[in-house]
Amino acid sequence: MKLLNKDEFIANEIRYMFIERKYKEGDKLPSERELAEQFGVQRATIREAYHILEEEGIIEIRERSGRYMGHNRIKSNLQEIKSFKDKLNDIGLEVKNKLISFEIIELDKELYKKVKLPIGTSVYKITRIRNVAREEGDFPIAIEYSYIPEATAEKLLKYDLEQNSLFEILRTQYGKIPKKEEQVIEIVYANEFESKVLKVDQMTALIKKHGITYDEEGNILQYLHAVMNMDWVEFEKGNKKVDEKIKEAAYGL
Repeated sequence: MKLLNKDEFIANEIRYMFIERKYKEGDKLPSERELAEQFGVQRATIREAYHILEEEGIIEIRERSGRYMGHNRIKSNLQEIKSFKDKLNDIGLEVKNKLISFEIIELDKELYKKVKLPIGTSVYKITRIRNVAREEGDFPIAIEYSYIPEATAEKLLKYDLEQNSLFEILRTQYGKIPKKEEQVIEIVYANEFESKVLKVDQMTALIKKHGITYDEEGNILQYLHAVMNMDWVEFEKGNKKVDEKIKEAAYGL
């Protein structure tokens, strides 16, 4: 059993305090001096404990203003198939989709390697910006590129993908149920388009998730390529590869 040092112990105590006092996103947090007196420790210990919570995304620092409760993060389990909408609902947030393009294309030499279908196969290409609905306005957290075989969902173009979940449409209108996913997680760096859409600086580290979703019969249902703001995503604990990649990006290794 790992013994906690004082900084980690106090960080845990502060977490409990957040729960007991029912702190919400954007609430200003007590100063180092206040918490040092409350817990009977040095201010340096509180500073390090706050640093631990900041690295975990639980709190955020606003320059010349202080520390505040951070926003909830989307829980992503690589073994679980769940729509983006459902993941946001799980943490009490609402998704707002912005459809950039919805068209039928033919797989070229580059795409067929990723989608694992023959060159020339007709697929729907759907490009959406995923926003979180907030009081101050919608905030973009991901760009998604979905490729759906046209033969899998004929006349898919007639459905509204800004107001409705793609997975829900495939389930209810086509009887296609997502059953298995093969996903790869990487760290990439924002290009000019991604930085503009996601409101981050160019070369900011982003999480890239890409892979294939299969239906119950083992047919390819979707190839997804998504880039996400790291500040809004939390992957399952114990996924060493993901943890290492995120740590490397955070420290510029």
